[in-house]
Amino acid sequence: MKKALLLVLGIVAVCFLIANADYLASFLATLQTGALVPLVVACVLMLARHLVQAASYDAAFEAVGHKTGFWHNVILIFSLVFINTFCLFSGATGVAFIIDDAHRRGCDAGQSTSGAILSQIGYFAAILVISVIGFLTMLVSGSMNTLFLIGGLALAAVLVVLSSLFVAGYRKPRILFRVFLGVEALANKLLGLLKKHLKAGWGRKMATSFVSSAGILAKNPQGTMVTVAYASFSAILNMACLVAIGYAFGFEHVTALVAAFAVAAISVILSPTPQGVGVVEAAIAAILTAHGCSLATATAIALVYRGIMFWIPFCIGAVLLSQSGFFADKKNPTEEQRHKDIGWIAGTLVLVVGLVNLGLALIPKTFEPFTALTEWINIGGLLIGPALIVGSVVLVVLAVGLILRFRTAWALTVCALVLLAGAEFLYVNTWQVAVAAVVLVVWLFWKRAAFDRPVVLKGDAARIAREFRENVARFDRWRSARRAARAARPGEGDAADSSTPADTHGEEPGVRGVSTKGRFGISLRTDRPHRVAAKPADQPRKTSWEQQAEKGALLMRQVEREGILVGETSAKEDQPS
Repeated sequence: MKKALLLVLGIVAVCFLIANADYLASFLATLQTGALVPLVVACVLMLARHLVQAASYDAAFEAVGHKTGFWHNVILIFSLVFINTFCLFSGATGVAFIIDDAHRRGCDAGQSTSGAILSQIGYFAAILVISVIGFLTMLVSGSMNTLFLIGGLALAAVLVVLSSLFVAGYRKPRILFRVFLGVEALANKLLGLLKKHLKAGWGRKMATSFVSSAGILAKNPQGTMVTVAYASFSAILNMACLVAIGYAFGFEHVTALVAAFAVAAISVILSPTPQGVGVVEAAIAAILTAHGCSLATATAIALVYRGIMFWIPFCIGAVLLSQSGFFADKKNPTEEQRHKDIGWIAGTLVLVVGLVNLGLALIPKTFEPFTALTEWINIGGLLIGPALIVGSVVLVVLAVGLILRFRTAWALTVCALVLLAGAEFLYVNTWQVAVAAVVLVVWLFWKRAAFDRPVVLKGDAARIAREFRENVARFDRWRSARRAARAARPGEGDAADSSTPADTHGEEPGVRGVSTKGRFGISLRTDRPHRVAAKPADQPRKTSWEQQAEKGALLMRQVEREGILVGETSAKEDQPS
C-alpha cells in the first residue's frame, strides 16, 4: 500500500509540475538573465539553510531525550517541503509527519509530540526573529505593512501558546492533565460519529510524557536555546538568499530586501495556497516596487527566489521521500509482501486510468492542462459518452480486483487491455494509448505469479465450511435432545413404552411377581420380569394413528390372555374337591 501511495504522490507531483510548466519555464528563462556568482551563492545558501534546519530538528528531539540523527533529519526536512505542498493544513500535516517519524524510530507518543512541538517552537521563533528585524527595518524606512504587523502579532500569539504547554507541564502539571483529558473527551465525541475512539488513557499518557519532557527541558535549558538558535540561523540564511538574488539582478537595496523577506515569511504562514505559491511572489514584488525597484526586476527577483527556495527543495524532497521513515521498506521483505506491493501498484495504475477517463467523460475541462499525460491513457477516441463511463467503471472494478490479487481480475484486465490496445491501434490510430496498454500488459504478465488468489478466498471458504459443519452438528444435537425428551414422555413412545404398567401398587416395574391391572380392571400376575424397551434415538417418531393402533392391538392381546386365564380358573373351581 505504501508503494502505491508513493506512486500516487509521484503522479500528483508530475501533474503539479506540468500545471506549473509556464512558471518553471519563466523561472529558467529569468535565471539566465541574472549574474552567475550571486545566483550560485544563493543556491549554496539555500542548501545550507535546509541543513541548519535539520540540525535544529535534531537538537529539538535530543533536548527531550531522543536523538534522531542528522542525515535522517535532512531527509525529513526536504520531504516535508514536498508533503506540505499537497496538504490543505500543511503545518498540521508536517507536525503529524514529524510525530509519526519519531514514533517509528522508537520514541513514545508524548515524547515525539514534545519534540515536534519544540521543533515548531524553534521554527516560529526564527520567523519571529525575522519579523522583528523586518519590523524595525520598515519602521525606520517608514513603510510599515498592515498585513505584516497582523501576521507578526498572530505568530507571537502562537509561539506563546506552544511555549505555555511546556511551562504548564513543569509548573502546573495538573492544569496540563486537565487540558489533555478535555482534548481526549472532545476527540472521542467527534470520533464517535465515525464509531471510533482514541486509545484508552491517551490524554493521561500524553500529559505524563509532556510533563516528563518539560522536566527534561527545565534541567537542560541549553537544548531549547540550541534549537531556537539553529532555527534562527536557518531563517537568516533564507533571508541572505533573497539578498544574494537581489544583487544578482542589480538591486542592492538591502533594507528593502530584508523587509520583503519578512513580509514573505509571514505570507507563507497566512497564505491559503500550499507553501504560499503565488502569494509570496506578489508580496515580494509589492515591497520591492514600493522601495523604487522596477516591476520587471522585482518580478524577476521574486520569481527566482521562489524557484530556488521552493522548487529545487520540492524536487529534492520528491526524490528523498521514499527514504523517509513512513515509506522506507524492510531490508528483506517476504514473498507475500512483495506480491501485495505488486497488487497495489498494478491496481493503482489501472485505477488511475479508470478515474482519469471517468473525469474526461464528466469534467473534461479540468484535465485540459494535463494533456501531456492524459493523451497516453485517454480512451475517449474509442469509447464515447455512456460507453466511456461504463468502460471507466469497469476499469475501476478491475483495479480493486488487482489490489485484492484475484486471478480472475488479472485475466480480465489483461484481456481488456489487449483488446483496447488493438482497437486503439487499428481503428483510432492513437498509438500512445496502444503503447501504454501493451507495456502495462507485459508488466502484468511478467508479475502474474502475484495474482494467485481465487475469487472465493481460501480462508473465507474454510471459514464458511467450518461454520456449516458447526451448524449441522448443532442441529443434530438439538434433534437428538428432542427425541430423547419425547421418548421420556409417557404415552408417546413405541410399543414397548406403551406396555409400561399404569399401576404398580408401589412396586418397581421389571421385578418378578409384579401385580398389574389392565384398563378393564382385569388382574394379571406374571412371574417374568417386565422390562421397558427404550426408544432408539434414531427411530423416527410414529404418528398418533399408528400409536392408537398399537395400543388397541396390545389391549386386545391383554384381554384375550386375561380371558383365558379367567376361564381356566373357573374350571378348576367347578371340579369337586
